[in-house]
Amino acid sequence: MKCNYCGNELNEQDLACPFCGKAAEQGEASGGSGATQISVPAGSYAEAGAVSGSAVPEAPKKKPVGKIAAIAAAAAAVVGIGAFAMVKLTEKDPKEVVIAAFENIYTEDQVKPMEELFGVSGFAEFSQEASQQVRTEIVLDGCSDEQVNQLAGGGFWTEVKYDMEQKEGTLDLGILFNRMDLLSMNFYYGDETIMAAIPELSGKVFTLDISDGLVERIENSPTLGPMVASSGMDVGAMAEFYQEYMEWINKKLEDGTASDPYGIQDVWKRYKEGSKAQEDFKAALTVEKAGKETFLMDGKKVSCKGYQVFVSKDSMIDFLDTSAEFFLQDEQLKENFLENLRMSLRMIEITNGEASEALGGLSAEEFLEENYDDMKESVEDAIDELDAVLNDVEMLVYVDPKGRLAFVEGTTALDTEDESTDVEFSMNLQGGSYLTQNAQLKLELIQDGDTVTVEVMKQGTYDGKNLTGDIEIELYGDNDGKEESYGLMLSGTYSSEGGDFNLEAEVRAEDEKVFAMSAMGAVSELEKGSVLHMDLDEIRFDVPESRATMVYEDMYMTFSGEYDLRPLEDEIEVPEGEKMDVLAATESDWQRVAMEAYMGIMDIASQLQSVME
Repeated sequence: MKCNYCGNELNEQDLACPFCGKAAEQGEASGGSGATQISVPAGSYAEAGAVSGSAVPEAPKKKPVGKIAAIAAAAAAVVGIGAFAMVKLTEKDPKEVVIAAFENIYTEDQVKPMEELFGVSGFAEFSQEASQQVRTEIVLDGCSDEQVNQLAGGGFWTEVKYDMEQKEGTLDLGILFNRMDLLSMNFYYGDETIMAAIPELSGKVFTLDISDGLVERIENSPTLGPMVASSGMDVGAMAEFYQEYMEWINKKLEDGTASDPYGIQDVWKRYKEGSKAQEDFKAALTVEKAGKETFLMDGKKVSCKGYQVFVSKDSMIDFLDTSAEFFLQDEQLKENFLENLRMSLRMIEITNGEASEALGGLSAEEFLEENYDDMKESVEDAIDELDAVLNDVEMLVYVDPKGRLAFVEGTTALDTEDESTDVEFSMNLQGGSYLTQNAQLKLELIQDGDTVTVEVMKQGTYDGKNLTGDIEIELYGDNDGKEESYGLMLSGTYSSEGGDFNLEAEVRAEDEKVFAMSAMGAVSELEKGSVLHMDLDEIRFDVPESRATMVYEDMYMTFSGEYDLRPLEDEIEVPEGEKMDVLAATESDWQRVAMEAYMGIMDIASQLQSVME
């Protein structure tokens, strides 16, 4: 039996065509009435008892299994191709990945333990901008040498106070013996007056008025005037220079350039923003993908992508040429150099009047202009020498999923007229609270079968409260067939909860300790950026018995002390005693001071002798 609608073969029991879904005709009804009778059981496509001529619901169409599978496979292929295309479109260029990894070894937003724990940048600003007082004390506690050990309890202390608003300050120094003041010196500056006193040697307070009229006071001084006249010194020029120099220094203190007189930080910023050297160097790099490797990062093993990097010698030389040209042509750097050179020449003029001879009879401007070509030629010669020595550099670089540099190893060679030295290097950054907290660096120089190796190993931890850090530097290799090794170790720990700290340093030669230093104590008071008090419980220096240093017995010295920095709390006081104007004093005045000082020295000597006997 065939379907009247699509012509496909039907089974006798089919009530509807499985291909087109139309109802199947089962034949004519008895009685020859001609009416078509359709027998539909309950639950079929039409309700039971349907009358003649009523509509029969169509059955859902069914697709062949093979056709459905083909459609599914096509859909999967489309999705896969789309995903692959999306990955390729969003994947970074290998060169960009490698450059970014190197540029972000140090980042502005990385964890900085010393900043978080102490606020070091705040202390730097505080030291230049705030009224403050600083006290330091160091005392000898013991020594392996018996003669030196007799001075145990001796030491020194210093205290500086400065009022930023009033422009006045004091500097006090003391020599301690048996933990008591043996000799002290007091200095004061304020209101254009300098004062100095040594109470144990004299009751006088020596004063110098540096206000207007200083030149006349020097020339009219009973003792200093004749000395200045006979020396040929130009006192007026000296006073003028002093005024100029102080104004220069104050200006630099106010604008924050005193610590960087040549403006190196500013010129470096201009270089990064305006020079094409770095961009040209990046463009010259050749970077290709390499395989993956697993490295330890932040205490976990991670899979890192590899990149083969090629740095040509020509690109390095071009980088040096462009960079050198930028710095040589920077006008602000030239001006800063001239400014400092002029000040130095003024100093020479005042001391001996021969400033022009220092520059061959030229002014500072003429000297810089005339010697610029020589400076440029010297730089070019240095770069040419590097051009003759350097070779291409090949590196294998691995970057972690966060885009951070994990590992780099490379090779190159250094050529000289007589020989060539192969260079192999590697760096493994293992992260921590910041990328370089744990790291290993290695450099090998190989020449005629001999190898010199430098290794640097850095380890540390930081959890927001506790900080540890260790750095070890090893240098070893062959020297005329003899193995030699040298090492330096630095180690430290700090806990912010109790303030306890411990610092250690050690120098080794031939696997023997030749010098060691340690310090332990506690930060007992801390306000980040403004207050710091450290109790130095022990500072120890050791020189152990060692063949390397020809020392045949252990030697040591131990000290203790304290350090205190805080905003100015105490009043700034002038030294106590009878004031003596050093310019107005006569020869007899100075003779009385000398006799008084002699008696003071004899008294101090007797105190020392009675204690040491």
